[in-house]
Formats: sequence, structure tokens, C-alpha cells
Amino acid sequence: MNRKLRSFLRRQGATAEEIARAEREGRLLVLAFDYQLLPGRPRYTFAEACRRADFDEEIAKRLWRALGYPDPPPKERLFRDEDVEAFITLRRQIESTIVPVGENYENFVQIVRVVAGSLAKIAEVESDALASAVRERRRAGRTDGDIAAEVTEALDWSRLARLFDYGLRLQLRAAARRKLTATNPGALGAENLAVGFVDLVGYTALSQELEPEDLAALVTRFEELAYDTVAEHAGRVVKTIGDEVMFVDTEIANAAHIALRLTERSAVDQILPDARAGLAAGTVLAQEGDYYGPVVNLASRLVEVARPGTVLASSEVRDALADDPAFVWHRMRSRRIRDIGRVEVWALERAREQVPEPESG
Repeated sequence: MNRKLRSFLRRQGATAEEIARAEREGRLLVLAFDYQLLPGRPRYTFAEACRRADFDEEIAKRLWRALGYPDPPPKERLFRDEDVEAFITLRRQIESTIVPVGENYENFVQIVRVVAGSLAKIAEVESDALASAVRERRRAGRTDGDIAAEVTEALDWSRLARLFDYGLRLQLRAAARRKLTATNPGALGAENLAVGFVDLVGYTALSQELEPEDLAALVTRFEELAYDTVAEHAGRVVKTIGDEVMFVDTEIANAAHIALRLTERSAVDQILPDARAGLAAGTVLAQEGDYYGPVVNLASRLVEVARPGTVLASSEVRDALADDPAFVWHRMRSRRIRDIGRVEVWALERAREQVPEPESG
């Protein structure tokens, strides 16, 4: 084994027996990564860690489950000094928060669930990149010991943490500005927005035919195109689910440009199939980073009935943009929309010679 790697593992808390066993079982790379992220020897049971942090054990269990983990075996020593410090930090945050947690902790537990879900997605993306790098090095003939040594030298967690912290600060600032400058701050969670859905036509059939690498390239390309296009027009991507993206914008005109640009760009993209879009506008309920209500439901249903390469919009969207020379409207026959009823539908097109310009949102 690489002498530098062995020295690193011993400094991080791994025993000689643990290192030898990992080497025999082909888990040396996993061991190195474990100790890079969580150094130190496990010393405490869950109950002992809670007592050392002066944290109520039952509340800690609820939060541990909210993070997505089962209850730890009661007698196993799985927790380190760093875990105890995290429990202490969490307790202090609860005690000092501007929003009272209350006795039942239900709201706080829900917040932890949402944060954990987002962190899990980040972890999946980061681990995908790590696994890809490891596969490439193995194909080049590198041993796991050499790869593990490289990982421990290259992974600067403090630098990554600073980048995550910076990104979160930017996102929190933007979200707080939207909510604190709302026209009706008394209507908690209610926002007036344009909501759009764009999906790829024939994705399900296509996903059955493509090799995994090609399918991954297609999904990545669509996400890249969606995020870039939405950002160009000051909108926000709410979520992507494989072949579909949901976005919102405070400016209806921006949302219309986004829907048109995504369908146009998909049509000429060498990887993507044609796209279609649905748009609606009005009051939505904002909760935990997602949006709900009849406006969202309508936009989602409109994309289902749109033809490839087209954008369908609700009457509210058309009325707001009727005098905008950038757009051309075609009245469609009223449609019976699933779970909604009969609604008036408009087909949106870009006026000739019009170049879409992002507006401030």
C-alpha cells in the first residue's frame, strides 16, 4: 500500500487492523473516502452522543429520521466527537432561532426533511463525478491504493464547504428578497407568478431504446438547456424530472420567452427530441421550494395536450400579453382538461423578426 495513504488513514483515526481488513476486502478506496469526510474513531452510542450534547434523545431520533436514516442500533458505537459537535450546534440553533420551534417540533422536522432531500441530491451529483473519475483511473490501470491516495490529496472539503456556503447565501438572499418585498406580505406563501412546464416529446419510448450513457447525456443536455434558458430570462427552475422542467417567473413575458426558446432550441438540438410547453399565470402557493394550486395544475395539464414544438397558454397569459408585439396568438377550441374541466386555450408563437430580450424579474 502507498505509504502516504497508510499514514493519512492512521492520522485520521483508522486502526492498523481496519486498514489491513479493508485492503484484503478491496474496500481501501471506500475506507479512505470515509475517513476523509468523517475523521476520528466512533466512540459513542446514539444515546451517549445525545447526552454529551445535552440533546433530547427522542427529538434527536426524529431529526435523524428526517435526515433519511433509520434509528441507529442502540448499543453500537457509531458516533464521533464531530457528531456530538453537530448535535450541540443544532441544539444551539434551535434555541436561538428567530422562528420559535415550539414544543412539537413538527415545522422544524419538516424543514430538516426538505434540507436533507436537497443535500442528498447534491451528494448524488458529487458521488457520480467521483465514481466516474475512479472508473476512468481503473481503466487506465491504476490500483485502488493509488486512487485512494490521489483522492485524499485532491479532495479539499473545506474549499467545497466554502463554495456550498456561498451558493446557499446567494440563494437565501434572492428568496428572502422575493418574500420580504411581496406586494401582499400578509398572504403567507401566496405569490403571483407565471408557471411553465416544458417536456420532451416521446421521451418514454426513447429511454427504452437508448444505452444508459446516451440517456444520461440526453437528460444532462436537457437540464443544461433548461437552466441556461430560464436564467437568461430571470426565471427560476423549480424542478426537473427526467424529461420535464417546471419553471416560474414574476414576469409573464419572460415566461413566454422561456417556453418559446426551449421549444425552439430543442427543435434544432442534435441530441434532444422536440419539446412542448404549457403556460399559466396567477396566484400560487409557495411552500418548501415548490408551488401548488390551480394555476400550477393548469400549466401541467396544458403541456400534456400540446403538440410537439408548440406552446399552449391559458387565457390569463394571453390577456396579459395581448398587446405585446413580440407574440402572436392563435385561439384554439376550448379543451376539457383532465381534473380541471373545460378551459379556453391559446397557442403562442413568436412574432417574426422579434428577438427575445430578457426582462428584469
